[in-house]
Amino acid sequence: MTTQDQAPLVASSQDEEHMNHKSSGLQVGKLAVGSLLLACFLANADESFVLTTGSDVASALNASSSAAWLITGYNLGYILALPVYGKICDSTGPTRAILLALTVYGFGCLMTGVSQTIHLAVAGRIISGFGGAGMNELVSVILNEVHSFDRVAMLRSYVTTVSIIGITCGAPLGAFLTSWIGWQWAFLIHIPFAMICLIIISLSVSPRTPSTFANPKLSYGSIDDHKAPEDTPRKPFDILGLILLFISVICFLAFVQLTQAENLEKKPMFLTICAAVLVGCFTTFCLNETRWAQDPMIHFSLLSPNKFGLIYSAQVLLGIAQFSMAPILGDYWVSSRGLSPSEGAMCWIPGTIGFASGSLVTGKLVQKTRKCVRWTIIGLVITIASFALILVRWTIFEPHFWEILYSFPGWFGMGMLLSSQFAALSAARPEQNAATSITTYYFAQQVGLMTGITAAKALLIKEMRRGLNVALKDQAGRAKLIDKIMGHRQLLGLVPPTLAEPVRLAIQKSYYVSPAISLVSLLLAFFIVLKQRDVKTF
Repeated sequence: MTTQDQAPLVASSQDEEHMNHKSSGLQVGKLAVGSLLLACFLANADESFVLTTGSDVASALNASSSAAWLITGYNLGYILALPVYGKICDSTGPTRAILLALTVYGFGCLMTGVSQTIHLAVAGRIISGFGGAGMNELVSVILNEVHSFDRVAMLRSYVTTVSIIGITCGAPLGAFLTSWIGWQWAFLIHIPFAMICLIIISLSVSPRTPSTFANPKLSYGSIDDHKAPEDTPRKPFDILGLILLFISVICFLAFVQLTQAENLEKKPMFLTICAAVLVGCFTTFCLNETRWAQDPMIHFSLLSPNKFGLIYSAQVLLGIAQFSMAPILGDYWVSSRGLSPSEGAMCWIPGTIGFASGSLVTGKLVQKTRKCVRWTIIGLVITIASFALILVRWTIFEPHFWEILYSFPGWFGMGMLLSSQFAALSAARPEQNAATSITTYYFAQQVGLMTGITAAKALLIKEMRRGLNVALKDQAGRAKLIDKIMGHRQLLGLVPPTLAEPVRLAIQKSYYVSPAISLVSLLLAFFIVLKQRDVKTF
């Protein structure tokens, strides 16, 4: 989920003066490049870092039902920051902008690591996401500007590889660090790495102003092949749109979680207020983007099915499918099969390898065949078959440990989907609003990720409570016992031996929620992809 893949969209011919300028750009050493790649790794790894540990962190903060917010908080900060860094880059240059991003990211990690309440931890995750977005966006910009023209493609391939490794390794790495040094230090340990990147980048890359660092005719915040006159005034940043978007996303996530809460009949006022604010803010956001904003965050014309609407719709559904599977890949084996948290982290390895392999293989296939939709459909078929097998074997039957390998083809297919769909966007080569088309793509992806994990966690908790109520219907103090079980990932020592097996079975069967949501989303995405067509000018 980085912007290094913007290369196909910005690879159109530049004027000779700009190419000569880039060829004579500032050369930085291998240490600086390594620091930029490390920053990219941190930002991507943190996106999935709490997928396996969110439940432990929330339980430690006495808020087990709010685990999803720890995951979605990072994504929320990420999507809000996407359009902001373009403007910061225009004003200060990419080096100062990425130093700011690293500082913000480090502060967010510190805030989460020292938090004693779930609210402070979630706020820290949002701030970390705000910094992580800049670390992702600006690495490619800096490498593109400070290196000679012939090295840009090679460096971008490094960034792509590091990004994939970061995304896929984040979850098992988070579980390993949490079981080794505790969840608080697992966040705090990010800070020295971020500071190392900050120091090396600040010493190795000159923080030049945009006017001297790059061609003044081009804007970091607006990737466009058409050159604007030098005296063209900058359009004001869409701050109203950013605020409305923030409120809308928060209300949407809260609404999804509230609708699945226990004792919903006691919370009609909260639900009504949340729904009203959501509708009001989103409606105002749409009006602002289409009528009032001079430089809108989202160009709604891009949402047309004849343009990128089908790709964006597919991204939302694929994001839901991807992150709704998060609970079953790690928590399932700890809660229902008796594995330790560190052993549960190992269950992510097949999926991690599969996702990275699928992404890289599909990139080569698309490059060779110049076809995108074909590989998307194949990826969908593979993923649907794998997740259906997981649904049946893991929740209805008693799976063996080797059956964690079912996740490999599923995530291999998911890697194919994400890689081929971005290639389809790149193949369209929009001559105008190129940056906005990419930002909207990532926005759709992040909305899907947040919706998937929030819905899956909320439905899973509700279904788990329902199953436990049935399994413990004759047990005295049932409500307190259920609360105790829900607050821990492991059952050992929590329930009497005579109740251990019924409780375990109830928990195991409740995990059908994750693959069920994912399969529904994938089937909907399948029908959307069938309407897509490969661009002949790819």
